[in-house]
Amino acid sequence: MDAIRRIKDEDAILSIDFLAGFTIFILSLIMVISLVPGVLAGIQSDNIDYDAVAYRTSVILVEDPGAPDNPSWDLMGPYDMEHKADIQRLGLAVSKDTPNILSREKVDKFFNNNLDSGFTFDADDYRDKVIFGELTYLYNISLRLDAESESYYAEGGDVVPTFQYGYMRRLVKVKEPSVAEVKFTSDYIGDLNRTVTNISSDFSVKIPYDVLMDRSVNPAYRIDPQSEPLKINLSNMYSNLSEMDIQSMKFTGMKIYKSLDDGSMIDIPGLYPFENDTYSLTVDGQPYSADGSIPPKSVVPNSTIEMVLYPPLPFSNEITSSLNVNFSFSYEFENSNVTHQYLSGMHQYDYTANVKQPNLADGVMEVVIW
Repeated sequence: MDAIRRIKDEDAILSIDFLAGFTIFILSLIMVISLVPGVLAGIQSDNIDYDAVAYRTSVILVEDPGAPDNPSWDLMGPYDMEHKADIQRLGLAVSKDTPNILSREKVDKFFNNNLDSGFTFDADDYRDKVIFGELTYLYNISLRLDAESESYYAEGGDVVPTFQYGYMRRLVKVKEPSVAEVKFTSDYIGDLNRTVTNISSDFSVKIPYDVLMDRSVNPAYRIDPQSEPLKINLSNMYSNLSEMDIQSMKFTGMKIYKSLDDGSMIDIPGLYPFENDTYSLTVDGQPYSADGSIPPKSVVPNSTIEMVLYPPLPFSNEITSSLNVNFSFSYEFENSNVTHQYLSGMHQYDYTANVKQPNLADGVMEVVIW
């Protein structure tokens, strides 16, 4: 009986060797299972969500103003490779408050339409600053403005595949800059005694920063001298002047002044000659120098003077200041018995009928990623 009892007691006992071996097996199995995801991580899945990448790219393009935003990336200058590297995102929106409304300046620079900027964006820039992702995606980004039949392209691949690609189409608007179309009327005419046969006089365009930067104006329609160009076009200059009385009318130059609240004006040095980062000036379609290196230009009945002020305008961050652009003319009159007349006065660059307000052009943005 004692022998039988000993055999039964031994049957219920596991050996120490078995327990040790089983424990080692379980621990090894756990380690192998934990290593399997790491081994498979390097194997790319064929199920990449290209649509998600295309959607993310379109959101950055049409809903994000980009980075940096103050000042905006499209105003970083001088436009050299060093400053180009500081750009983090190439968003095209006017501001965070205006999704789907794009800045004309950003559009031109993004699609390399402004070759004077000193650099152009390449495939690596588009991937690093707007597409983002670990893979080297190919892409095709396009913008078409229906109203003007304009099309812009940033191509990253020659042929779009027929499958395994992502596509996103966004309806957008592009904010076009404002324009002061000054067509001279009797409001801009000064009278001169008939005995005077010559005179030099200025005609001014005032740009009041406090009026333009009014935060109650929707950014989509705001005239922003800190981020958008301002245009001044002078035409119809002979409309209320007597051609018979004027022997010679000449455009003699232009100067820009900082206007203070007390009415005084300070000449801004360093803005001349023509063609710099502040403005461009043409007379009858020809570049004109404001430093006097080009002789006075004769004005005929159909003459036009066009000026573009590039952002950011001088002192535009000071809303208590204004900018005055003075166009100077000289006149010689016949010695007649009539009152002589010349251009005079001031045109206000504001939100009234004096200025053609910013226009929103319809467009279509398409993003293809593969």
